[in-house]
Amino acid sequence: MKIGLVGLPGSGKSTLFRALTGKREHLGHAGDLAVVPVPDPRVERLAEIYQPAKITHAEITFLDLMAVHGGEDGSAESLELVKIAGDAEAFLLVLQCYGELDWSGNPLDPAADLETVLLEMALGDLEIVETRLKRIESRGSKKEIHERWEEELLRRCQEHLSQGGAVRDMELAADQDKHLRGFSLLTLKPWLVVCNVADDDLASERAASARRVCEERCLRWIALCAPLEEEIAQLPPEERALFAAEYGLEEPARDRLIHAAYRLLDVITFLTGGDQEVHAWTLTAGATAPEAAGAIHSDLQQGFIRAEVIPYAVLDGLGSEKAVKEKGLMRVEGRNYVMQDGDVVYVRFSR
Repeated sequence: MKIGLVGLPGSGKSTLFRALTGKREHLGHAGDLAVVPVPDPRVERLAEIYQPAKITHAEITFLDLMAVHGGEDGSAESLELVKIAGDAEAFLLVLQCYGELDWSGNPLDPAADLETVLLEMALGDLEIVETRLKRIESRGSKKEIHERWEEELLRRCQEHLSQGGAVRDMELAADQDKHLRGFSLLTLKPWLVVCNVADDDLASERAASARRVCEERCLRWIALCAPLEEEIAQLPPEERALFAAEYGLEEPARDRLIHAAYRLLDVITFLTGGDQEVHAWTLTAGATAPEAAGAIHSDLQQGFIRAEVIPYAVLDGLGSEKAVKEKGLMRVEGRNYVMQDGDVVYVRFSR
């Protein structure tokens, strides 16, 4: 998964990026990126059971993108974001919700900042849609049937975006959604608003206005203090939990945001285990066993015969695959089986 961090100057998104990743690969003016393992205690438990030569966690890529300034050049900035992060699957929109003044010296207004960024994203998408419409219109009477279908779809998007709406909120058929994803529209992707609060306002009272906008826009949100989280991330592992507990934090920002991203994108984790490797895999919720096989390798999906499945809780409780089999608790599932979070899978396939 790839998640982009977006925000106005002074929002604290780069501080949050450091708290999430600890390290970076510089991308110049475009921003920074880092790949981090997804924390999952089930992986460590399977490693105890299988004693593998290798352990592989699922991974998530964070992109710290250029700041969005809003104003006259807002749509141009949004178009640049599409070029840089068009393959991002979701975005974290970081809001400054601390202090009295914003980055430009004006009174702090998190709700207005949120509306500004959302509007600029809509305007950037609108420009992409209108550019495509002009190309279709230039065809005149030579338009093909599929172009007329696309034109009608884009007209709907144009009207919705011109009013500041998000494409993800439109009622779209499966083929329409698939077609629009080819444009990498920012407002078609899920957004999670991160209210960056002060360390004395972890209840996010000063972010109340922004939270109301989130509720009106059906946007998910989370509150945290990026400088505090960065400080926690820099501590030795054995000290982090104690320090976080002093502020009433049950888990660090990285874990909370990754869990939130999984819910946002509606994905699950399944696992494979053996003496060679224990591996965690990310899969869209509702996917079938052959699709899970394909996440491991395309050959497994093409030659899929069956999946041997053990729920993680069963394997954890009994402590070995042998014990699971002896009790007859390993299931054999076919092509129509819908994968569940925590399934430990072995795929049988024809070569």
